[in-house]
Amino acid sequence: MQAKRWAQKPPAAGLSGRPKPALLLIDDDTDLRQTTKLILEKDFQVLEAGDGAAGLEILRKTPADVALCDIRMPGSSGLQVLEQIKNSWPPLEVIMLTAVGDARTAVQALKKGAFDFLVKPAEPEQLLNTCRQALAKKNLLLKNLALEAELNRPPCRKMLGRSKPMLKLFASLKKIARTTAAVLITGETGTGKELVARAIHGLSPRAGKAFLAVNCGGIPGELLETELFGHEKGSFTSADNRKYGKFELAQGGTIFLDEIGNMPLMMQAKMLRVLQENEIERVGGLKPMPIDVRFISATNEDLNACIQRKIFRADLYHRIRVIPVALPPLRERKGDLPLLAGHFLSRYNSLYHGSFQSFSPAVLKTLENYSWPGNVRELEHLIQRIVTLEDGPVVRPEHLPEEFRAKNK
Repeated sequence: MQAKRWAQKPPAAGLSGRPKPALLLIDDDTDLRQTTKLILEKDFQVLEAGDGAAGLEILRKTPADVALCDIRMPGSSGLQVLEQIKNSWPPLEVIMLTAVGDARTAVQALKKGAFDFLVKPAEPEQLLNTCRQALAKKNLLLKNLALEAELNRPPCRKMLGRSKPMLKLFASLKKIARTTAAVLITGETGTGKELVARAIHGLSPRAGKAFLAVNCGGIPGELLETELFGHEKGSFTSADNRKYGKFELAQGGTIFLDEIGNMPLMMQAKMLRVLQENEIERVGGLKPMPIDVRFISATNEDLNACIQRKIFRADLYHRIRVIPVALPPLRERKGDLPLLAGHFLSRYNSLYHGSFQSFSPAVLKTLENYSWPGNVRELEHLIQRIVTLEDGPVVRPEHLPEEFRAKNK
């Protein structure tokens, strides 16, 4: 399939080293296409189609950011193509190309959702600037939608550590971030799997794009599909409007599938297809849409044991585990305890106007002797509780919760 070839061979890169945005040029005039391509290829990877049907076929297989479409073409008219694009790929901005004296049709195009129209032959600077503006609008729309999806998420904590396991992890993350291979992060609850996923995204060429996290264990199976893939208006009883799924909102960026071991088997089959074909289909949709996202998954489950119990697919396991990352529990990185505890003390002092400045040696020894079944998250919650309920410049043993002290006797 063309989609697979595209996924394996990324678009041409610009001077920044990042892939150029894709622009689809639909026009039956071969000479005009060639001239237009020469003007735009500095900023865009230009895809060409000689008619509307060919242009729509390209979009079904290859993501595009902007489209330039002639109004008068054999077969489907430019207005018909515009309608189909806005129905199937709403964020894609379309600029119409029109002949002199065709202003009425151009106005119709604007009413149907076109970004702008240009009279052929357009001045090179005007053509380039209009395409840049359309790209900026499309990117802003997706960014706003992604931000809206993230509004209720807590701020990301920093990754901290000076122990050997963490220094080894930090070194590997830089190498992992340079690739687009699927990553599976494993570790106990509270070890910071999402922080690692965000670090990989932040170090990657996709850092300027969206990072969207989905808790596969916190969403009922029947809702997880629409959360990931979105749905069309009227696809089920309460579907009053079209919904963009996380895959569409993460286009060009990273999607983080947390607790993937709890994903229902039905959804696992759909996820396998997404990974194989690099395309999705909205619930109630009729056509697949190509996607370009980096997959990072995480679990605290033993997926091999889940495979033996037939609650997790072996083929999906191998697809998501191209690069495995195992996080050490806090009990195996005790050297990081003073650093982490000090960080959380400073953070919650600032948030809650606390007065603590340090930990007594006895408290640090108690922390080091504790097994930390809840890992870094448990340590953070402990410090948060102390700063909230206690006062004093030094955290002393009597400030520790009674049940915590009892476990250390």
